[in-house]
Amino acid sequence: MLRKILAISLMSVATLSSADTLDIGLSNTTAQFKYGVASGLAGKSEMYAELMYNDKNSIIGGVGLLVANDEMNVPGLTIGVGGKAVVAIIKETPARNKASAIALGAQVRYELPSERRLAFAGELYLAPKIITYGDADRYQQYGARAEFSISPQVQVYGGYRKTWFVLKNTSTEAVLINGPHLGVQLSF
Repeated sequence: MLRKILAISLMSVATLSSADTLDIGLSNTTAQFKYGVASGLAGKSEMYAELMYNDKNSIIGGVGLLVANDEMNVPGLTIGVGGKAVVAIIKETPARNKASAIALGAQVRYELPSERRLAFAGELYLAPKIITYGDADRYQQYGARAEFSISPQVQVYGGYRKTWFVLKNTSTEAVLINGPHLGVQLSF
């Protein structure tokens, strides 16, 4: 099943003509793959597709749009807002659950002006009950990371992230990703 979902995700992304970034983030229990292309809406805006899975065989995939631009009054600061649609198969609870959501979020990234190779970033996405479907009532994701540019095309990073759904009827948190991770982002 995981192979089918991964193949479909990669084929749908492969149809996009101009590649921008490939982001691979790993921990001992999770893997995240994100492919983004420049959207052309504003400054550093991008459309992306992502796939995450964990050691419990839970899978979450999504597509999104982040509209981001540099803050002119603060050199090195980029602020973005956007949304994404996510679909998940959650297997770590006693029963298999399916959930989806349309989440709204924000991202902040700050490159140190004196050392443009070092940056810090954070993101937050939320979907309340009204736009969360299936076996869940809410969706939440947040993360923070420190980035270092090895070259203009390669960044390495380390950080923390948590992604979870609140399940219906039980109000149990079905946590898909929670903890530190390391990764690399390739730009083409």
